[in-house]
Amino acid sequence: MQAGRGRRSPLAILALSSVLLALLAPGVALAAGTPIKLALQPIGQTGSFFDLTLRPGEARALSVEISNAGTAAIAARTYASDVYTIVNGGFGARLRDEPETGVSRWLDYPTNVLDLSVGEAVRRTFRVAVPKDAGPGEYITSLVLENDDPIRDGGAIALDQIVRQAVAVVITVPGKRSPALAIGGATHTVVAGKSVVAVAAENPGNVRLKPVATFTLRNAAGVQVSQATVPMDTFYAHTGTSIEVPLDALLVPGTYSVRLSLDDARQGVRAHGTASFVVAASTAAVAGGDQAVPGLTPVIQSAPTGTSMLAIGFAVMALGLALGALAGIVAVVLRRRARSRTPER
Repeated sequence: MQAGRGRRSPLAILALSSVLLALLAPGVALAAGTPIKLALQPIGQTGSFFDLTLRPGEARALSVEISNAGTAAIAARTYASDVYTIVNGGFGARLRDEPETGVSRWLDYPTNVLDLSVGEAVRRTFRVAVPKDAGPGEYITSLVLENDDPIRDGGAIALDQIVRQAVAVVITVPGKRSPALAIGGATHTVVAGKSVVAVAAENPGNVRLKPVATFTLRNAAGVQVSQATVPMDTFYAHTGTSIEVPLDALLVPGTYSVRLSLDDARQGVRAHGTASFVVAASTAAVAGGDQAVPGLTPVIQSAPTGTSMLAIGFAVMALGLALGALAGIVAVVLRRRARSRTPER
């Protein structure tokens, strides 16, 4: 599916995003409180991102405008960046130190640092070329603009800040659409004393999706302890992510199974799978935090006793035998006492 007119809202919202990152990075920092107003705008596009249809082997020249609307001169870094699907769906652009792979290599857009004076705007032209062996479907990468030197925060905790903007470059290669979904393994982590269950997922197809995830958690006895529905944001083709469900309690030690279903009715694709994980006893011992947090997924579970039903049965049997033996001993003692009190004839 192309990001066509009337269907641009998911990418339009995500494509031109300002992201404030707190980085503990060394280097020369701008003065605290210096406003950064960098802008990265596609030229010759009706929307806020590049929306292209190109055939295998086809190339096109594109341009962006890079400007500084802030109150101080600034060194601005711009580069191509891989796009990935963030947790539970959505747009993510990789950081400056991460390598360019895949679709990012279709762009002739080398990393550059521009010294921009106040109010200055420059145009940068680049080229996108689709490989001759590219298959049909949707492909996405991005251009990123950010301050090259971090801003030093003057607060109690010293943080260096990088302000980023990302413009998506969406390329549709005409041909057969092949939506697909796949579900992987499950993991368990503890955050603020509460359980978070994550299930891996893949979009191996060639179109972006927006599936609804249905999450069902059961304990080792097969009893359902939690359930949630998670409407995912955009799940990009050729990417993987995870569906995370934060629970409102810490799971008791034991083995759990989670069944996850992903359903995109609009694209006509559905997948489901079951994975298991173990919560160790040591996890409950070291984790703290029983405060209720609104918005978390409820959990129905009993406090751990560490005793199985079989063990309880043996205990009851042993207690019965002990009581029977005790009753026999009491009966013998009573008979002996009765004989001692009988008068001799």
